[in-house]
Amino acid sequence: MTVGQNAIGVDVDTALTLGTAVNVFPEWELGTRVHGAAGKEYVYVQANGAITANDVVILTEAFQADQIDTTNSAGAIGDKVAVAPATFADDDYGWVQIYGACTVNVATSAAANTKLNTTATAGRIDDDATAGAETILGLVTTAAESGNEAAGMLNYPIIDATL
Repeated sequence: MTVGQNAIGVDVDTALTLGTAVNVFPEWELGTRVHGAAGKEYVYVQANGAITANDVVILTEAFQADQIDTTNSAGAIGDKVAVAPATFADDDYGWVQIYGACTVNVATSAAANTKLNTTATAGRIDDDATAGAETILGLVTTAAESGNEAAGMLNYPIIDATL
């Protein structure tokens, strides 16, 4: 698959567990990127731990995705960040979103259009500017939090700086 191509048959809303009769091998090479509907872009990853839909994840160079928190983001300036559109079990394969409109796991009272940062809660981000947290460049919420979710926009987000 060429980077950035449209992919027929890609299901970004379903993670795959290997070892079953249907899913013996990964369907795509890790790191493959595809364009989806409405200008969205996704990258194919393997989960490094359980991930819930709408969780914010940090990606390693080997395209392992882990729920982001202040522990795994510490010292990770420049590492890629994404949002999981589906729930993953540990070691599942699937797609995470890196560009376009999305729904994001945020802390209670997170405001729209503010600088976002990591939190101690895995997969959840906030705008509280807690000392020691890392800011995220390229991810903003476009609406206020409701039920720990908010509409957001991704623009190839990365870990930016430590507060």
